[in-house]
Amino acid sequence: MKKLTVTGTLIVMLVLLVTLAFTTTAAAQRVVKDWFVMTYIPDDDYAVPWPLPVTPIRGNGVSFDFYSSPDRAMLIAEIESYPQFQRGKLTGKTLLADIAIEATPGATFNYYDNNTGGSPTGGFVRLYFNKVNTPGCEPGWHPKRPDCEAQYWWSNLVHIDLVDLAALGSKGTTLEVPLDPASWSDRDGHMGTDTTSNTVNHIEAFNAAVANVKKIGLSFGGNGWWAFGCGVDEPSTATFKLYKFMAK
Repeated sequence: MKKLTVTGTLIVMLVLLVTLAFTTTAAAQRVVKDWFVMTYIPDDDYAVPWPLPVTPIRGNGVSFDFYSSPDRAMLIAEIESYPQFQRGKLTGKTLLADIAIEATPGATFNYYDNNTGGSPTGGFVRLYFNKVNTPGCEPGWHPKRPDCEAQYWWSNLVHIDLVDLAALGSKGTTLEVPLDPASWSDRDGHMGTDTTSNTVNHIEAFNAAVANVKKIGLSFGGNGWWAFGCGVDEPSTATFKLYKFMAK
């Protein structure tokens, strides 16, 4: 077998470097395409959150900067490009998210209070998922259609306050929640184990959502407004980082 010449070796190394760079760039582009941060913007008078781009970080994670106003509401991914999240594959699994906040030392946060329109101090992050849209359920809140509200689920018991997450620094923490109905509540506030409704079997609704997940991610809010948005108090700055989101 012939040895490579110096020139040949350099050519091979160049090809490998180009291939590595292309692969890394492609992976970063895939992450940016899949994830977006739902953000309230002035263009529509903050009526509904809009999907804005995130920033790729090393290891196929993503990040975004908090605004000073409580407008960053959710970090969401479409699951079509993730084999582990395909429909029917999440039943009996656990969702995990490795997260962190890098912020100005002593930073405090705020959240949107839908009752007052104010932005009191506080805010937390928790896991979220929703199912494929039920026929007849239009976008928006439908208090007269609890079956529509049972499409959207938040980790009820597991969350972390943003100020506590920021105090952990770049190492962050892991949110880990089993996909069982006792750990989640829907957009109307019903637990997955709720049996008080005359119109919706919430256990069945939760299991159907898990079997037909469309979007997964994290939500930001405070008090009873779990996905109405959070911000960082001026003059501090803060960057939220999602290192990994997976099912096991």
